[in-house]
Amino acid sequence: MSKYTVGDEIIVISNASDEKVKLRELTQLTTDGDYAQISWGLKIVKVEYDKPYVTLTYRNLDSELNKVFAECRDIENFDQEMVLE
Repeated sequence: MSKYTVGDEIIVISNASDEKVKLRELTQLTTDGDYAQISWGLKIVKVEYDKPYVTLTYRNLDSELNKVFAECRDIENFDQEMVLE
C-alpha cells in the first residue's frame, strides 16, 4: 500500500499483488481419507443490511467481484454483528 499527498488530500493506492498473496494463503484444500475440506480466500468489499436481507460483495483471487444474497429467518433476533457468522 502506498500513500501520496496531493494538496490537502491523501491518496491511498493498494498493491493488488499483496492482496493476491493473502488470498492465495487463505485458499486451502485439506483431505482426510475419503473426506475433504476446501476454503476460499475472499476479500470482503461491502456488506449491505436490509433487514432481513444481507448482501455480501466480495473479490476472489482472480479479482472478480461477486455478490452473495441471504435472508435471515429469525427476524426478531436480527443482529448485524452476528449475521455473517
